[in-house]
Amino acid sequence: MIRRSQEPPTAKKLMDQVVFSALDWPGKTVRLERNSQEDYCQRPSSSRLSIAELYHENSKLFPAMVAELAASTLDTDGVRLEFLRRRAEALSQNQQMEVSHPLRELLTQIADVVQPELFYAIELRIAENGTLASHEPLADRLFLVKRLSSGDRTRLTEAIRLFDESSGPARDSLFVIGNFARNDLLFGARGYRRTLIEAGRVTEAVLGIAARLGLTARLLIEFTDRALDGVLEADGTEEGVLAVLELGSL
Repeated sequence: MIRRSQEPPTAKKLMDQVVFSALDWPGKTVRLERNSQEDYCQRPSSSRLSIAELYHENSKLFPAMVAELAASTLDTDGVRLEFLRRRAEALSQNQQMEVSHPLRELLTQIADVVQPELFYAIELRIAENGTLASHEPLADRLFLVKRLSSGDRTRLTEAIRLFDESSGPARDSLFVIGNFARNDLLFGARGYRRTLIEAGRVTEAVLGIAARLGLTARLLIEFTDRALDGVLEADGTEEGVLAVLELGSL
């Protein structure tokens, strides 16, 4: 998209514009260009809702609602481990995959180090040599999700070039997928926030393990969500890609 102003922004200019921003005249101002900075500055006098603020307000806990949450009467860690056990049993009939040694060691250490309960709502999928596989942490096995076509690989590349056009998936890419519905079952609307936090914990652990193994791991968290979800067989509603790690050797 071509905007009227192509002047490169600076940190100082942004701060000055936010601090000294004037409010639009109600009913008399038409903005030809929309951006997150203007939305932020005009929000106090605007009738437009902030989706993030609305979600945050509606997901706050208070004593009266605790009894409504399944987590208040359940052993949540027990539920998570039972789910993982059942999923591992179900996947045991699927086609298993193997990956190269550095990635195999990375996944093994992830399964050893990361608390298994976190994988209740978080899944790791890995793309290598034209295949997409899902990691099952209890048995530390990989199961085939799909064979990636040339079109799939092109869409992967385009999806993660949203902010950095020089970026593209390396030969090996690890995808952190959040399943929001599973924590919603236990914690209601609060579960969405919990899933994001747990995805961050898993991602941080992966980065640390990769560094110890001598692997480079470039973290990408901005991408074209719908395109990436589509290639990775995530429905984009109950589950979606939250982070991408491009992996390589030092």
